[in-house]
Amino acid sequence: MRRSIRSGAAVLLIVIATFAGTATAADAAAYRFWGFYQWTNGAWAFATKGAAQVTPPDGAVEGWRLAVSGETTPPRLPRANGDFDQICATTPAEPGKKRVAVVMDFGLAEEAPTGTTPPDARGDCAVVDAKATSAQVLAEVATVREEKGLVCAVDTFPASGCGDQVDADPKVPSPEPAVQLVLPEAESPTPTAEASAAESAPARPEPQANESSNDGGGTSPVVWIVIVLAVLLGVAGFVIARRRGSGSGAS
Repeated sequence: MRRSIRSGAAVLLIVIATFAGTATAADAAAYRFWGFYQWTNGAWAFATKGAAQVTPPDGAVEGWRLAVSGETTPPRLPRANGDFDQICATTPAEPGKKRVAVVMDFGLAEEAPTGTTPPDARGDCAVVDAKATSAQVLAEVATVREEKGLVCAVDTFPASGCGDQVDADPKVPSPEPAVQLVLPEAESPTPTAEASAAESAPARPEPQANESSNDGGGTSPVVWIVIVLAVLLGVAGFVIARRRGSGSGAS
């Protein structure tokens, strides 16, 4: 996955040169392949080197686009802007590492292999070693299939083939309509030990409506006990005094 990866303009030249001998003069050669691009000065441009030879800086934006390109086709650039702040918004920086935003455009449905549907274009933020190459950046955020140094599939698309020749050079508008990227969601924060303990503690039962309260809502049971004891003591004293009086009259 992290072997040498060549793409972009170099791939286009290699593929066309490889298959040009099989195309007649009347038929323009066109091939389906993943191209490698770099976001520079607010626009996409073909990478002048292969992904294994590029070491992007922190904050760079790189793009990959699957498309059919030929001798008469305009550059098939990624159809979404390389907005680093948007793509890496939910990915925190880590000490000693760099963040590189990656745009992956899986192309048009009509250009996909027969019977397949391309996934939605997506963006992701790679957190990699400061010395990581663009090939390693892509491998950090996607599953990469390659053959003979060429990127053949990203996230298993397409499932087969690599730089395949197609029947005709596509007719596409230039520039192509933009697409919305599917972006990574923010990770839920890890709960602290205090929060976990609070969540696991049993809830304190609320007092029932018919229960007495010490906050002025009724007479406390302790008060009732004191009252009962006082009444009993009073009765006992009355009985004892009466008995003493009866005894004195008899003598």
